Amino acid sequence: MINLCITSRISSLPIVIAHLKGYFSEYETNVSIQSITHHKAILALLEAGRIEAGEIPSIAYLHECFLKKSRIKRIYKGIPLYRSPLSYYSRFRFQASDLSRSKGYFIPVPHFHSVERLLAEKFLEDYAPKNPVKVRFMDTPSFLEEKEFLRPGCLGLASDPLLSPFLKNYHDFRDEEASPLLNSSGFIPSTLLAFSGDCILKMGRQVSGVLLAIKKAIDFINEASLSSNPKVWDDLNLHQYYPHLRTSDVKNIIFANPLVQKGVFSYEVNTDTLSPLLKDNYFRVIRRIMTPDTIRPLLNFEEILEALAPKKLFDVRKLSSFQSGGAKEQHAPSLINYRKLNAIRHLIVDVNSVALDVLQGNFQSRLNTEENLLLDNRVKVIINAMIDSFNSTFAMQKEEIAELENLISILEIKLDRSAVDLQYSEEKYRYLFEFSREAIALVDADTGNILEANHQFRHLTGYTRADLTKLTIEDIIIGEQISSQINFNQDNTQDTMLSLPDVNILLKDGSTIGVDLSFASILLSPRKRYQVQFRPNSERKEQERLQHEFISNVSHELRSPMTNIRGYLEFFKSDKTLPYNAEHLNMLEVIDKNAKRLNFLIENMLKLTTSREKEREDEVVEFFDPVPIIEDVIHMNSHLAKGKTLEWDISLKKGLLIKGIRFEFSQIVTNLYINALKYTFKGKISVTLISLPNSMELTVSDTGIGIDANYKNQIFDRFFRIPSTDNRKIGGTGLGLSIVKSLVEKMGGEIYVESKLGEGSTFKVSLPLASISS
Repeated sequence: MINLCITSRISSLPIVIAHLKGYFSEYETNVSIQSITHHKAILALLEAGRIEAGEIPSIAYLHECFLKKSRIKRIYKGIPLYRSPLSYYSRFRFQASDLSRSKGYFIPVPHFHSVERLLAEKFLEDYAPKNPVKVRFMDTPSFLEEKEFLRPGCLGLASDPLLSPFLKNYHDFRDEEASPLLNSSGFIPSTLLAFSGDCILKMGRQVSGVLLAIKKAIDFINEASLSSNPKVWDDLNLHQYYPHLRTSDVKNIIFANPLVQKGVFSYEVNTDTLSPLLKDNYFRVIRRIMTPDTIRPLLNFEEILEALAPKKLFDVRKLSSFQSGGAKEQHAPSLINYRKLNAIRHLIVDVNSVALDVLQGNFQSRLNTEENLLLDNRVKVIINAMIDSFNSTFAMQKEEIAELENLISILEIKLDRSAVDLQYSEEKYRYLFEFSREAIALVDADTGNILEANHQFRHLTGYTRADLTKLTIEDIIIGEQISSQINFNQDNTQDTMLSLPDVNILLKDGSTIGVDLSFASILLSPRKRYQVQFRPNSERKEQERLQHEFISNVSHELRSPMTNIRGYLEFFKSDKTLPYNAEHLNMLEVIDKNAKRLNFLIENMLKLTTSREKEREDEVVEFFDPVPIIEDVIHMNSHLAKGKTLEWDISLKKGLLIKGIRFEFSQIVTNLYINALKYTFKGKISVTLISLPNSMELTVSDTGIGIDANYKNQIFDRFFRIPSTDNRKIGGTGLGLSIVKSLVEKMGGEIYVESKLGEGSTFKVSLPLASISS
């Protein structure tokens, strides 16, 4: 088993692809992938022999080549992984004069020995040669890179948009700076795959399998990036290796990316691109200068690539690259002063061992303690306690993560069910829309374009779906009947409910048809739509004509006998010679009241059927005080309150003048007052008349049964009666309030109603005041 460690940077993609595509198994190599946050940890594990292979920065490998180490502790190069078109980015465009020597800056880098650190250092030297600034390079894991970049003290970042996708939103000095360092078209070798000395000594053939698999993965990436088919990435779950990237679908970042198409993933390395960065570069640990001539053989992979060309397993130990690793001239690093104390030295070795165990995921590793009071044992006890504390925190977090994962699974199941239900609901309502018996069209509220129409609409108008895509609602409506009601391409945030009767629409064959329109606003997606219903009105008009004709005939037929009844009744009441007793007089009174009631109903029905032209000929408009008429109506209909426990509150302001017909005003008052008496069994009835600026307000209120809010807008319709038990007992025709509204509007006024079920109703009539001069 070869344990291979990578970071969560996209530079490790060839290793991930080789693992996910099963290339390691093709070459008879068993590999496990472990993700570690930082290159430093990978280097430490490689040197200690805890892992067999890992992704490391190219400059860190060069640094290791100049150090004197044993073959077991030495790190050996394998194959290049990523080469970067580096540039320098910042949150803003700063000038060299903006940098202050008294202020400390920092720059995040993936590793202190990395091409990113070298480029940032060289860029600042070239950009501000006369104004050197204090810069601290901070080793930063990839998932913290953006957070550190946005901190105020960060001077910038050296990287590319593929390794750090968020950089595309910030300033790139390559666009404005004429520096040869940034304008170079070459790719700088960034990371490579390296092996530990212990792995090379023991697993020669398996190492060649790893190299062959990764070489095949690089070829796959380059071929897939040139393909226009993104399905080649569908079977790869890349997000688990790169969770810090903003999008959950990492393939969107990689697929058809210009940098990938140019070959940032390649096993070909041009070491000359490192020359501008390594020139005069001083590594303080080894106290030597790296020149292009000294590093060129260290990054020469030709021997390894030639051995991989046959695509067969072989023993890599036969290659000179794996026999004597490192530079020709090597140097001893500065030694650590252990103070020649065995206890301290053992403590350091033990702590280092535990730290490496933790890096590999063995969180149960502990320091050995003895039952004595030596200083190193006290430190071990404290370190063990600290590790136990960390482990308990990790265990709690794992439990919370497990609970969240279970919750997410449940939510995903519910979401899937909701998606299925939503799809079923959409199909059901689309079916209802398409095959509705009403002709319906959906109209864009901004433009008036017809978006969709159902089968009944297409059958009614003759238009096809292709025809409707070229039409607006105003194209098929004759005249300007809706232009004043609905304004397209204006503020449509308010809901709209609109009915337009007797509208003519244009059919496809050029003919017209009369319809009743009904507009209702609905919200589909983020935009507003109108649902428009088209109802042919020929049948309705014929029914209204027959109804009015019937009412007119019945009214005229009833008027003649009623005239005779009223005449003979007046004769009997006025004849003093007839011997009436009290009971006879009471009967005559009852007959008279019912005859008046029937006459009132007949007059109401005739009012509905009388033509407007004839009304204008017969009506006599005059100026009058409404108070006498109101008082007369109250007096004439007071008999309806007999047997009820009622109180009256009458407050009428005299001296007001209105313009109109006395009889029509008396009908308004009579209908409102009679309704108050009919629907109030006990309580109070109020009739008030007040003056307002330029108008008078008549209010008739009661404490009766009230009106259900669901029927509040229908009570003024002809023949409408609220469906209730009380209404059926009381009786009526449903014409009174309809006549009231039409007469009030004829006099230039308005009527309002306020009511609450079980508490009573209040009707307010506002009519304009008039003067004799007018």
